[in-house]
Amino acid sequence: MHRKFRRAASATLLSILIAAPAGSAVGQTDGSEPPVTIAEQIEPGGAPVEIVHSWALAPEGSSDPAEAGNRPSLSYTADAGTVVEDAVTLYNFGNQQLTFRVYATDAFNSPEGGFDLLPGSEEPTDVGTWVEVAQEFVTVPPGEQITLPITINIPDGATPGDHTGAILAANEAQSTGPDGDTVVLDRRTGTRLFLRVNGPLNPELAVEDVSTDYDPSVNPLAGSAQVTYTIANRGNVRLSGSSNVSVSGPFGLGEQTLPATDFPELLPGGSITVTADVEDVPAFGVAVTTVRLEPDSIDDEELGGSSTRGLTFAPPIAVILGLIAFALVLFGLRAFRRHRSAGPGGDSNDEPISAASDTIDVIEVDGAERGDPAHAEPQRT
Repeated sequence: MHRKFRRAASATLLSILIAAPAGSAVGQTDGSEPPVTIAEQIEPGGAPVEIVHSWALAPEGSSDPAEAGNRPSLSYTADAGTVVEDAVTLYNFGNQQLTFRVYATDAFNSPEGGFDLLPGSEEPTDVGTWVEVAQEFVTVPPGEQITLPITINIPDGATPGDHTGAILAANEAQSTGPDGDTVVLDRRTGTRLFLRVNGPLNPELAVEDVSTDYDPSVNPLAGSAQVTYTIANRGNVRLSGSSNVSVSGPFGLGEQTLPATDFPELLPGGSITVTADVEDVPAFGVAVTTVRLEPDSIDDEELGGSSTRGLTFAPPIAVILGLIAFALVLFGLRAFRRHRSAGPGGDSNDEPISAASDTIDVIEVDGAERGDPAHAEPQRT
């Protein structure tokens, strides 16, 4: 019995199940995928019997399909219009005969930047359509393996750059869902396919949709900022690298910078959304966010970095509260002074009457004309 069969039959705690909705064969970053292993105990009217389903698909010549071997993936560089011949080997490590569908599909990046594949029910549109497998449906006895030739027909009009997909071995099985209904699981694993078409390469990473949410603090030097941004691969080659974020006030005042963090390999057209929290950001009215990208080299060629900036409102809460308090104090003092100048029951807008002011009444004396000062006696009141 094959040594891998013995190991798979006993290592049930390390089993994995890949279902149809996500349907991706995601394993090591070098392209090798672990075998699918499903084990269960049944009691057919007697002693328990262990049923083990375990299989893997790897490039022909791999030293160990469950680990990174001398051929962890199918990788080629070729001209448009040429044909590539190769083969894959399908291993049945379980103790049951299984029938598989062997086919190619396209790859893409998940929202988290992971390597993902189209569901089995969705038709590919890129490199998955270029691959022909010698036999689509194949039955493999337990402990056996079968090698299948593959042919990759690269179209004459294939665009230069990287085209990524996978060749998968899928097996359907029925199971019972949480509500008791019967569901069909599409269990699959395989090997990744990397094909670079010769021609001009355009490595280009870009930062898109930079947004910053500023959370002020009573301490104007201790606010925090949550920065969200998207790294997009706008070029035609697979790219990985690192990014870092800094937030400061105008002219770089009080700049706070986070350490650089790596992001996973992005396929052409792929993207990943990143969120970073920056502490102790000063509140100087405006916060300047800077996102820097440093792509990894490709084919030993260093690539230049880039940066993108964005602005957001960073209100100085302590200063604003102080100004409001100062304005309230001034208003209160002004109201108090007006009240004192008005006096009891008075109106601060009336002119005061002088105590020294006199009122002169003019009366007629001995027939003199009214108002003649020569014949008038002043009357004081």
